[in-house]
Amino acid sequence: MIYINKPFFLCILLLNSPAFLAQSLPQINAKDYEFESNTKQVEITTYNIENDSVVVSKISSYSFNSEGAMESYESRNKQNKSWEKEKNTYKKGRLHKKTGKYSNSVLNKKHHYTYDDNVHLSNEQIRLNNGNTNTVKFEYKDNLLHKISSNLDETVITHHYTQKGHLYKKVYAMKQAGKPNLVSNHFYLENKEIFSYIVPKNHYKAHIYNENVYIGFELIDDERIKSKLDKGIQRFNKEAPKDNLPFNLQQHCNQTWQFYNKNLDKVIPFEIKIYKYKKDASGNKIKYAEAIVDIKTKTISSVSFYKTTFNNNSVVGSTAFDENLFSEFKEDITFINIP
Repeated sequence: MIYINKPFFLCILLLNSPAFLAQSLPQINAKDYEFESNTKQVEITTYNIENDSVVVSKISSYSFNSEGAMESYESRNKQNKSWEKEKNTYKKGRLHKKTGKYSNSVLNKKHHYTYDDNVHLSNEQIRLNNGNTNTVKFEYKDNLLHKISSNLDETVITHHYTQKGHLYKKVYAMKQAGKPNLVSNHFYLENKEIFSYIVPKNHYKAHIYNENVYIGFELIDDERIKSKLDKGIQRFNKEAPKDNLPFNLQQHCNQTWQFYNKNLDKVIPFEIKIYKYKKDASGNKIKYAEAIVDIKTKTISSVSFYKTTFNNNSVVGSTAFDENLFSEFKEDITFINIP
């Protein structure tokens, strides 16, 4: 971490290899998808923007039961005519089975879930359409998820927690034939991944979650910066387990944003998103629009509009293309420095 005044800058690595992205706990609750727990349905329409031409590219929807658990998900790609559907079934309030069907039937699969005596998810068995199976095992320590292992890609994810039980680190280790394990360390604040790196320390990347903007960026190979980062990582590993960090997520992101703006010659953004929110009657922020920035052209490449229906049948947002919001997104880009 680079110290800017007293807080220090943190960065994150997102591994791009699909084999290295092992299973995590199944996402089944509205909260897991960053929706409010009283959400009944979310409909999303994504529009691609090409030379000011607006074309529908994807239509998707999530449905949740009265307890906030996801019942189904559907998605249709309007450009290549592909589609996918997922359906969850529950027993005694626990996820029992998930069925995935796709326009390419080769991808069809079924997930079956079993639980231990403490009602923790212990195994996820994934049966593919070709008859192959993958078993994901979940292990716990002190009632907290400790390890996830998969027999398909031989990846093990180990979770580390603070004294108060907050996740602060995940370590991914993947076996390589005839080589040392490929290992990456991922660090968290308030359940948001904030920085990571591959062992040995390289490929530093960072996430900024700042108000209505998300930026993911990588750092160029700079020994001076790496030296400061390593010192910050050492301190994070020391202080986070004791719940003794001198900043929260927003303070960290504010400092990271400052670093980003002051060091544009040393950063390589790989993803930029802009969000729009409305507040419901309880003051909760409901996302109703999202734009993805084309980093090369510094323009909006796609916009998604959200229509959220709650259990009381109230509705926030619309999936129709909104020219005024699109204009706002284009204006928002002018406030983001893109190298």
